[in-house]
Amino acid sequence: MRNQLPWHFDSVISGLREVRGSNLLTAARGSISHSDMSGRTVADLKASETRAETSETREENNPPPQRLSRWRRSPRRSPGDPAGGHRARAGAALAAITPAALWRNHRLFTFLVVLAIAVRVLATLAFRPALLIPDSFGYLHVGTHPAIEQTRPGGYPILLFLLSPLHSLLAVTTLQHVLGIAAAIIVYGLLRYWGLPAWGATLAAVPTLFDARQIALESYILPDALFGFVILVAVALLLSKRTPTIWQCALAGLLMAWASVVRGNGAPIMVALVAFMLIRRVGWRAFSASIAAFAVPLAGYVAVFYSAYGQLNITNSSGMFLWSRTMSFANCAVIKPPPDLRPLCPERQGVPTTPTPAWSVSSLLAEPTPGGYLWSEGAFWRHDAHPGINAYNNSLAMRFAEHAIAAQPLSYLRVTGQGVMLLFLSTDRPDNYLSLNFTATPDVSKLTAKYLAHLRGYAHTSRGSHAVQPYAYYMFLYQLPVWFPGVAFFVVLVIGLAGVLRRWRRWGGPAALPWAVAAIGVVVPIALHEYIYRYAITAVPVACLAAGLAFTQWQVAQRPAITPEPGGSGQSRTEASG
Repeated sequence: MRNQLPWHFDSVISGLREVRGSNLLTAARGSISHSDMSGRTVADLKASETRAETSETREENNPPPQRLSRWRRSPRRSPGDPAGGHRARAGAALAAITPAALWRNHRLFTFLVVLAIAVRVLATLAFRPALLIPDSFGYLHVGTHPAIEQTRPGGYPILLFLLSPLHSLLAVTTLQHVLGIAAAIIVYGLLRYWGLPAWGATLAAVPTLFDARQIALESYILPDALFGFVILVAVALLLSKRTPTIWQCALAGLLMAWASVVRGNGAPIMVALVAFMLIRRVGWRAFSASIAAFAVPLAGYVAVFYSAYGQLNITNSSGMFLWSRTMSFANCAVIKPPPDLRPLCPERQGVPTTPTPAWSVSSLLAEPTPGGYLWSEGAFWRHDAHPGINAYNNSLAMRFAEHAIAAQPLSYLRVTGQGVMLLFLSTDRPDNYLSLNFTATPDVSKLTAKYLAHLRGYAHTSRGSHAVQPYAYYMFLYQLPVWFPGVAFFVVLVIGLAGVLRRWRRWGGPAALPWAVAAIGVVVPIALHEYIYRYAITAVPVACLAAGLAFTQWQVAQRPAITPEPGGSGQSRTEASG
């Protein structure tokens, strides 16, 4: 025995080196099987092996209890994961989007996408070079000569500037059509990822694919199509089954910073993303990365604006828009504004008004709009000591709006509620760009010298929007029956809210984020300015996404079954350990 010991331990050490971290008992068993030890030693070893195997089997059949979680947590990645795993996943993803795979697995949706592309091609042929309103020419000018403007933020002109070497409005509208199709694909893909059947996911994407007003929005030189796509991508980044990673949170924050300067009312949506990341418990690193990615670029834009105009803001028009909102209810006899604010009262803006019954849709549609007050020829900012949209008039307008809301808070809530009601219940579709209809006569039928200069500077053309027959005729026919009514929009929001409330114990589940973003997207523009459908339509994809998620199955870690301990003790492993 003494002569065998050195060989025996050498074998054990050699076995340990070979298995590199395997179970010590397994390594010892493999080496001792070659020794000439006594039968009693071998018997004891076999007994211990049997006990170990029994313990392992019991642990496999009755795993330790897991704590119930509202969200599935991401497992820690092993530092030894080969890079080939990423390449394999990328290859699998590419294989899933080949034409054959799409037709095999997503036949209905693929067919509808092809059909939606055909409709957008028809719209492109029908209205050339693009649909334009007065705001469009301002965007084109800044897209040609980058600068910080006082009226509109500069996020959309960044995209126009990147496309300016092409000198083509067709390139801009084509890209916006692509973003519309991509938004529908994101809605469909997320819902399939969360387990919704193909027909259900396709149904949720149909409004974005075929709504005539969505297609018209993409045909305008306006920031709303880009804005809707950016916020949808930010939401999609956080809607993973596992905890969002640092890069997902950071990229979502960066996209929201861009959305905040694409359209001036985009920043409040970040509140929904912040709350969702806190609920998901993404960790302080990921949360901080998202906040920094949102705040740093936005603070940089504010700093540039401050250097140009001396105001810590992104525009000098936010007060003007809020002032125009108060014109729907402001009563200066109640507000009692100071003398320098009295010229801002509604009756002094040169806009005729008539009493209308409350909550009458037809009467509300006939009332002067906040935009009518803002752009009236008799508006205060056109004739005061410092004419124009600037810091001085913006400050006056903000002060008046604060006085009006403080003095008449219920009236402010009433007109905001009326605007939301009009969005859902108004079936009147006037033949103008405000309702996002294709029209035979363009909104800007005659180009002024200023508009013509902006158009030539960007697109090298002197011809404004015009309808081309017979393609325009077919688009006029298309938009009559194919549109997403406000009542349907309301039903979609109610379905999404029902899904959130059904999972209230889990903070609403995955539907909570897109529903909150949709609600903010509907209410905030109306509360800050007025009801215009092109502001609200950007919430349709996220609202449909929330409605689809209301029908998905919710998966959480399941508590293991209680199994009695061998030996008849009557106490389970879970109970004994607890």
